[in-house]
Amino acid sequence: MKLLVDSCSDIPVQQLKEMEIEMIPLRITIDDTDYHDQYEISSSEVLEAITEGKRPLTSQANPEDFTNVFRKYAKKGESILYIAFSSELSGTYQSALIARDTIIDEFPEADITIIDTKSASYGLGMIVENAHGYLKDGMEKDAMMAQIEQDVKNIRHFFTVNDLDYLAKGGRLSKGQAFLGGLLNIKPLLHVEDGKLVPLEKHRGIKKVFSSMTKHLLADNVTHEVHLTHSNAEAQAEQLKQKILEDTNVSDVKISTIGPTISSHTGNGTVAMFYFNEGV
Repeated sequence: MKLLVDSCSDIPVQQLKEMEIEMIPLRITIDDTDYHDQYEISSSEVLEAITEGKRPLTSQANPEDFTNVFRKYAKKGESILYIAFSSELSGTYQSALIARDTIIDEFPEADITIIDTKSASYGLGMIVENAHGYLKDGMEKDAMMAQIEQDVKNIRHFFTVNDLDYLAKGGRLSKGQAFLGGLLNIKPLLHVEDGKLVPLEKHRGIKKVFSSMTKHLLADNVTHEVHLTHSNAEAQAEQLKQKILEDTNVSDVKISTIGPTISSHTGNGTVAMFYFNEGV
């Protein structure tokens, strides 16, 4: 089985190559120039453009992108599993469905499975990493699909941004208007609900946001891996990591950068936390 993912998993290209996972990139447009996410533009370049007052525009991977990749493996008779970015945040999942229909017309025996994770950034990334592990362990397809479905139900996203207005203007924020504006130094805590970005809480200052994130870990009795991502906020991510290690039973906290497409919507100063709530 060939495992495919789009670039919104925020798994670095080199890591995907090592896992033999093929990535379908979304597109980013800056100053009328189009770039393939991760392949042709980096997160730092996107964030620099935002700092300069530019607004990167993103677009979904189109059906042709998927058709070309699906056809390559269908010709070999190889099963395909595409683990997708949330359909509530991008039309990329729908593009894959259109492409699958095209390939099934060409290759009626083609085995193409597409999973809408309703996840983003390293929430999607952690689901993909688990799926890779299941494949590597030789898990049968039905058992693997059931486990991935459970992972999709159990993944948790929490994040805070510097500028909620910036996120809202990108059209990816649900239930957000009540949270816009407010007092100086008010920091929002958001999560993902049914695949959509939803404001959850407001706090005065980053320390209180991080305390709330830590409380969510404690409430979920998390002891396994937690993954943090950030956009130009490495010091803050390290601060959250230390708080998690000191205040919870979590012993494995990884930190990485948010990918170009997600950064285009969150802007500078975002810190996000992802984990599986295995008790659900």
